[in-house]
Amino acid sequence: MTEAPYKAPALEKGLDILECLAGLRTPQSISDIARSLGRSRSEIYRMVVVLETRGYVERTDDPEKLQLSNRLFEVGMRSPPKMDLHEAALPEMSALASRMMQSIQLAVVSSDQIVVIARTESPDDVGFSVRLGHRRSIMKSASGLVLFSFATPVYRAKMLEDLAEGGAQPSDMESLQASAHQVQEAGYACMPSRMVDGVTDIGAPIFDSTISHGAVASLTVPFVVTRRAKVSLQDAPGLVAEAAQRISATLGYSPVSKS
Repeated sequence: MTEAPYKAPALEKGLDILECLAGLRTPQSISDIARSLGRSRSEIYRMVVVLETRGYVERTDDPEKLQLSNRLFEVGMRSPPKMDLHEAALPEMSALASRMMQSIQLAVVSSDQIVVIARTESPDDVGFSVRLGHRRSIMKSASGLVLFSFATPVYRAKMLEDLAEGGAQPSDMESLQASAHQVQEAGYACMPSRMVDGVTDIGAPIFDSTISHGAVASLTVPFVVTRRAKVSLQDAPGLVAEAAQRISATLGYSPVSKS
C-alpha cells in the first residue's frame, strides 16, 4: 500500500476499528478488537466511545459486543455518484423484476468484496434475494466477477492486491483472471450460485461517464426457475445486459467513450 505523506494516529485508529468490525463480520468486544489490531484496550476504548457516540458502531444484545451500524452505509449513499446510480438503476430494476418475475440487485466493489446497495424483490411468490449491505468475496459471486472483468487494468490490479491481503489463494486469483476474458467477450456473467443450489446468478456491468476505473456496479439477477417465470434462463442474460446498458446510458455513458 502507498505510504501516507502525513500521519493522523487518532483517525487511523478509528478507521482500523471500523475495518476490523467489517472484516470480522461478527460482533466483537473491545478486548477482541484490541487483540485483532495489536493495540491496548484503553486506547481502543476511547475510540470506540467516540464511534458509538457518532453512531458508527452499536451494542448488540450482548452489551459487551459491538458491531457496525448502518451509519457508514447511510453516509456512503449520500455521495452524489451513489445517488445518481440509485436514481438511474431503480426504475430499470423495477421494470426488469416485473418482466422476469425475478429479484434484482445492485452491487459495487468494497475492497476485496462486493456489497449490495439496492434490491428489488420478485413480484412472484417465490424468489431469492439478499439483504441490503450483504457482502461476499469478489471471487465468490457473479457480481464480483463482473466488476473485476470490466475494471481497468490499474483498478483490476488494485482488486487483486486487496484479495491477496484478504488471504485469497494465488490459484483462485488466477482462475478469476481466466474467467474475466470470457465474461468480457459475452458482456455478462452467468454462473451457478455459490450460495444456494438451484439459483443461477446473472450479472452485467453498469458504467458511469464520471467514473474512470471501469464498471461502477453490477446489475445482478439470482435467477430461480419457477412455473410463473416469464423469461427462460437462456434469454435472461440478454435482458439483464440490455437493462444494464440502459442504466449506463442514463448515467451518461457511451460505449464509444470506453477506454
